[in-house]
Amino acid sequence: MRTIFGVNSATPINKKLKNGYTMYDWVKRQKCFPTFCMRTLCGEDKITAEEIEFLKGKDCKIGLVIRDLTEAKVSGVNGTEDALKAINLAKELGVPQNEGIALFAEIKPEWSVNHNWMMSFAQVISANGYVPAFIGNTDSSKNFNFDRQCSHYVQATKDENYFGAVFMATEPKLDTMPEEWAPYCPSALEPEDMLLWSCGTTTFDFIQVEDVYAKDYKVLEKLW
Repeated sequence: MRTIFGVNSATPINKKLKNGYTMYDWVKRQKCFPTFCMRTLCGEDKITAEEIEFLKGKDCKIGLVIRDLTEAKVSGVNGTEDALKAINLAKELGVPQNEGIALFAEIKPEWSVNHNWMMSFAQVISANGYVPAFIGNTDSSKNFNFDRQCSHYVQATKDENYFGAVFMATEPKLDTMPEEWAPYCPSALEPEDMLLWSCGTTTFDFIQVEDVYAKDYKVLEKLW
């Protein structure tokens, strides 16, 4: 399998470490050149214009992640407010609309989510010129809720082609790069439907980023 390597970081990727490297350069030194970096759109340590310029200068695509969601919100029935907040922040950053760029809702591994929240979130994101995307616990043995609710979402939005949603798997975890594309997925989907897969980690001095692999280069079109 041809590897397309990237990272998912809650910490600014241009953060200077005690060893003198930026986190980006440390990842590059420990693993390889990250083709893309998933960074915070909404939440603590959200991406800045300076960091965007840094990543663009590295020819590194940017995935925008909504990290300020709560279980109370996503287990409700209406994702409109969360979607509109993300859309406004994306516009403020200059993220172009109607170019197929995804905004990722991060559903924490232990949370419950409601497919109605997913549907309303996706509908508003799509109507405003972006692509809805979901990061969830894809190991049903650890949390069956995401499997069940994401499958309900897929079945309910089939006629709308799922609003073009992008799905990112978080399981299984691997110590090395995957040799075949085999992420866990909700029962209504197949492994090839999971376009991104978070496998391992890169760490320095308690700062950790997730190693993420993209299924193919077409996925990069969904990133900024």
